[in-house]
Amino acid sequence: MKAKSQKIGALEKVSFFLANVGNIPLMSLLSSFFTLFYTTIVGLDPAALGTLFLISKVADGISDPIMGYFLDKFPVTKMGKFRPMLILGTVICVINYIFLWFGAVWSPVGKYVIVYITYLLLGWTFDIMDISLNSLLPVMTAENKERNSLSLIKALGYGLGGAAISILAPIIVASGTLESYYILIFGSMAVTLVFSILGALGVKERVTPKGTDDERYSLRELFQFLRFKPVWTHFLTILLSTVGTSLSSGTGTFFYTYIMKDLKLMSGVSVVSLVITLLGMAVAPVLANKLGKKNVFLAGIIVAVGGSLIRFIDVRSLLLIYLGAVFAGIGGGFIGPLAYGIQADNTMYVQYKTGKRAEAAVASLSSFVSKAAQGVAGAIPGYMLAATGFIGGAAQQPQSVEGGIIFCSIMLPLILCAAAGLVFGTLYPLGKKEVDEITLAIEQGVSTK
Repeated sequence: MKAKSQKIGALEKVSFFLANVGNIPLMSLLSSFFTLFYTTIVGLDPAALGTLFLISKVADGISDPIMGYFLDKFPVTKMGKFRPMLILGTVICVINYIFLWFGAVWSPVGKYVIVYITYLLLGWTFDIMDISLNSLLPVMTAENKERNSLSLIKALGYGLGGAAISILAPIIVASGTLESYYILIFGSMAVTLVFSILGALGVKERVTPKGTDDERYSLRELFQFLRFKPVWTHFLTILLSTVGTSLSSGTGTFFYTYIMKDLKLMSGVSVVSLVITLLGMAVAPVLANKLGKKNVFLAGIIVAVGGSLIRFIDVRSLLLIYLGAVFAGIGGGFIGPLAYGIQADNTMYVQYKTGKRAEAAVASLSSFVSKAAQGVAGAIPGYMLAATGFIGGAAQQPQSVEGGIIFCSIMLPLILCAAAGLVFGTLYPLGKKEVDEITLAIEQGVSTK
């Protein structure tokens, strides 16, 4: 590997932060508001939307690894390998995203066809943008401290971007009108375009592969990377925990609308969660340096599960909702920055075991896991609403619907996150000692290949 100066300046770190913030509105709005919008504003069947989420993730299962493979094969240009594709992917994805939300509104016929086609296309177009972004961190620097700093910045970008959506979006669409959704979606896409492109232009790719045959991998080898225990245990953990957290956020709009009877309450809870999450993010790297990423990441999951348990005392208690948000904020603050650091460790482990540099491959497989989780989490509420007799547009829902919303927003996320903690705590093999040993071996040119 050939590396230039590895130091990352403040302006470049700001650019990397902006690029990650720009990535957030796309999937955050889908997971939180898409089902609510299409059932209450457009009037589509929630079960049909649930089926859409599942079908789209099967297509994503094909697109993610293939896109990662081709991005790793993409030639290194004057701008680098991943920056040009991030810019191109952002433009294409934003155009498709707007038609996904409003194509069915603008067309008098074929509403389901439009929604299905644009949602399926999103899986491919978002891949170009998302995998390119997630591949940047390993090629910006090879220094461990700088990578830890960038991991924290990435998590901050994701955390603050997601918090901004959680705080502002409920206020913007509280009226439940089509016009309010125009403001939300077009405004968010303007942020995505500007932040992502400025971010891509402001960072540098310093670490480039030699381009030797030894460092290249085949499409068949890409899937073989999944056989390594650190890779598949981390992916399984992310799958379970992301389904849980996405379920909670995806049904949160229904919970505050139909259980608490005030969608704006979601904004206040999001503010509390944001503040605590930022504190958790500030503490997480310090603890990880002393205790190792594995231990602190696991602690974050355990704390988040504790927050869900508290909610069961009284699911309608606003005090307990805020207290649960504090626990969730601590857990999320630990999990967020360390998840990307663990992914970088797994990329390094693959290189140690195979001699192959495969940043985009691991990023694409990780992207598939996250999107598959979001697809499952998006499908479950749709089926639940249909099965329990949800009445689109009605202010008062049957008791069965309220029970289904509580199950999907509190109980099921608790079960899934607890399972994620069990998997990671008992099966993930790379502690601080093992990571340090692998890092040293790679620096010395040693591998088990």
